[in-house]
Amino acid sequence: MSVSPPSRKLPLEARILEELLPIVGEVNSVLDPEALFPTIARELRRIIDYRILDIFVSQPDGSLVPAYYVGYDPGVAAGLRLKPGEGIVGAAAASRETVFVEDVSRDPRFLALAPGVVSELAIPLVHRDRLVGVLNIEGPSPKAFHPGARTALQVLAGHLAVAIENAQFHRETRWYAGLLATLYDIGKETASILDLDQLLHRVADVVKRVIDYEMFGIYLLDEERRELVLRKSVSYGSILEKTAIQLGEGLTGIAAQTKEPILVSDVRQDKRYLALIPETRSELVVPLVTKDRVVGVFDLESSELDRFNEEHVKVLTALAGQVAVAIENARLYAELVRREMRLNRELSIARDVQHGLFPEDDPAGPAFETSSHFRPALELGGDLYDFYDIGEQVLGVTVGDVAGKGVPAALYAAFASGTVRARAFERHLPADLLYRANRTLRRRGIEGFFCTLAFALFDFQAGRVQMANSGLPYPLHFEVRTGRCKPLEIGGLPLGAFGDATYEDLTVELRSGDVFVFLSDGVSEAWNGEEEYGARRLQEQAELHAGLSAPLLGDQLIADLDRFLAGRPLRDDLTLVVVKIR
Repeated sequence: MSVSPPSRKLPLEARILEELLPIVGEVNSVLDPEALFPTIARELRRIIDYRILDIFVSQPDGSLVPAYYVGYDPGVAAGLRLKPGEGIVGAAAASRETVFVEDVSRDPRFLALAPGVVSELAIPLVHRDRLVGVLNIEGPSPKAFHPGARTALQVLAGHLAVAIENAQFHRETRWYAGLLATLYDIGKETASILDLDQLLHRVADVVKRVIDYEMFGIYLLDEERRELVLRKSVSYGSILEKTAIQLGEGLTGIAAQTKEPILVSDVRQDKRYLALIPETRSELVVPLVTKDRVVGVFDLESSELDRFNEEHVKVLTALAGQVAVAIENARLYAELVRREMRLNRELSIARDVQHGLFPEDDPAGPAFETSSHFRPALELGGDLYDFYDIGEQVLGVTVGDVAGKGVPAALYAAFASGTVRARAFERHLPADLLYRANRTLRRRGIEGFFCTLAFALFDFQAGRVQMANSGLPYPLHFEVRTGRCKPLEIGGLPLGAFGDATYEDLTVELRSGDVFVFLSDGVSEAWNGEEEYGARRLQEQAELHAGLSAPLLGDQLIADLDRFLAGRPLRDDLTLVVVKIR
């Protein structure tokens, strides 16, 4: 039912209010923009019998486009964009006043979109002093636009403006919630990729999910050269001759320098644009920023004018923050891998150097044979051992253990080994040798480092061995005449710990078949998860296999230790030296 002219029975204002209340209630109850405009068009039929109805909405650039229309061809609506002041609709938008034309044939502003139109009414939709759009109604006769109908429509216009604003806000809120969900999924997806090239390839696919681009590139910042380097491109056409752009150069360089996105509708009108791709007409550049530091830019280009909008800027800006973090993580991971590879190379060289400090072969002679075993808990070990051929059937043996593991302990072990070797050939007795070595290590050593070490001097011609110890686990002695293996209880203060430490010599007679086992605490303290290996178990194994040669005996002792560990890693460096008297 349309609003009729005023009657004598009911005042005009009351009549209008009576007609408008259900319409306003119906319109305000709809929040979905897709349903709101058809509802408005349907409800307006109760006020006026129109031929054409347009609901124009304002754009960021101030122009007006039809959000909903009735009565003319969709192809016409698709290309319709009015500037303020253009046509009767534009005039209403520019003046923010209702414009009514009884005879459009006499008004040069009239834009004929369909035949049969005689009169037109354009009402600006204003909310909080902001032009939301324009309600445009065209009819076959001016009679439809009687004063009662025009008044009703003008009153209704304010409510329509509020309803349209609410619907647009609802749509933006729903869109933003969907965007956040998408960005959350994207964040989880990209955060798990640590290979930079793989990440950039995935990012190109991700951006395609949120913006259906034509041409896309990712430039990453080389901070030393202060230039953006193209690392990933999609549909850029022929390979660009210029793949590096200085900071502040072109749209990409300026966006990176200012840390602000740049949106250009027509690059031909922008002096900042670098003409690298002839087909480009519009461009959007978004910097990739993390912790206020630029790591690169997104560059989207199109052969269409005005291809990108503010929503694209919002989407890409939110996405760029996540991608910037993922790129930074990938770069840090790549640097970590490079450092690890370099460290592994250096450790490999250090291992070779350390093994070069050990004897090449286990010595043997008419009166003795030896075997040695060394396993570091880490890449490098802090244990040491050495043999010294002092001449005249005299063999020196050293086994030591530096406090700590890894590179520092290995360096200190090399220092201690060199100190002992230099003293060994001076033919000092073991206790005197340890005294002199301790003074050197204390004077020239490093605070916090010390070494436990046993030194033995085997004199096969005299038939005795003299030894001194500075805190290493007691050496073991298998006596062939008793068939028992026991520890040689001789101790002392670690080398390098105290400057005035003194040591004692222990002398043991040598008999054919006797075995001496020197060990670091990595053997006795080896842990299988429940208990330590212990010196007692090593004594039992030495007794059980004492009849073997020194090399076979050493292998048997290590094999038993491996069975005990059952694959568990060593807690400390392991050194074992066997000397057997022939």
